[in-house]
Amino acid sequence: MSHVTKVCGLSCVVLCLALDGCGMNEIAANTAADIAHQSAPHMRGFWDYEIAGTGIAASIMQLEAMHSVSPSNERLSLLLASSYIGYAVGWLEVEMERAEDAGRYDDAARQKHRAELLYQRARDLSVGVMRYRHAGIDAVLMTTEPTRLKRYLEEHYTDSEVDVAPLFWAASAWGSQLNLTDDISNVVALPTIRTLIEHSVRLNPGFEMAGGLQFLGGLYAQSPPEFGGNPEKGRLYFEEALKVTGRKAHLVQLNYARFYALTLSDKPLFLSLLREVVDSGDQGDAYRLANKIARVRAELLLAKANQLL
Repeated sequence: MSHVTKVCGLSCVVLCLALDGCGMNEIAANTAADIAHQSAPHMRGFWDYEIAGTGIAASIMQLEAMHSVSPSNERLSLLLASSYIGYAVGWLEVEMERAEDAGRYDDAARQKHRAELLYQRARDLSVGVMRYRHAGIDAVLMTTEPTRLKRYLEEHYTDSEVDVAPLFWAASAWGSQLNLTDDISNVVALPTIRTLIEHSVRLNPGFEMAGGLQFLGGLYAQSPPEFGGNPEKGRLYFEEALKVTGRKAHLVQLNYARFYALTLSDKPLFLSLLREVVDSGDQGDAYRLANKIARVRAELLLAKANQLL
């Protein structure tokens, strides 16, 4: 199927849903979800950062329309969750940082709040997938005993192909929201988040550009000791992520700099990692758009390196 055919097909299905004139809305939504899923690898190779941001924002509206008539479609729910996370990481947090750097603190607070809401929605969508699979997930997620959740995941989530995504996206959204919130009481969720992401790494450490390894690297580097923090363990996770991705996924270097080097005030490592992001050439279709995001964020950090360290 050509890219033009995919786009036309998706547009027609969305129009069908909007007009409610097809008589088979759920089938239409599921068909559109399949089209969007097949198109996702193509979008990873997109080259223009600004166009991509506008496109992802528009696609979220379309995916929400489809989700409203097919809420149990796992592929659709997780695609929508990942879109929310991608837009928050790649665009809203960038706007938040730019506003802070320019002294526009009201605007920065607004962008921060928007990002928190998007992460909340992504978490709810991902947990919703888990809830459709097993109704008892809520009680397990709310437990204060991580070992209980660990046993549950070992029993119900064993497939490296189909089980890793809901765990990864739920933990990523939850952790990203926690990273932005000012409410210190939310740290009680850290053991649950860590258990989810650790199990996703056991299933598939390379999933989403070794995203789980990056997550654990940042978590262990930034958490205080009383909450399980261990900077050296965090460093090892980032080094493993670099190895798994062959240093081609520049979000690894970016997050290594942001969450490890900056936390430990290691200026040489901080600068080296960020310059690698900025100076490296194109790494191919699988990494292009994510690396564009990494470059934008790396340039912001390099511009204020002397203030940060």
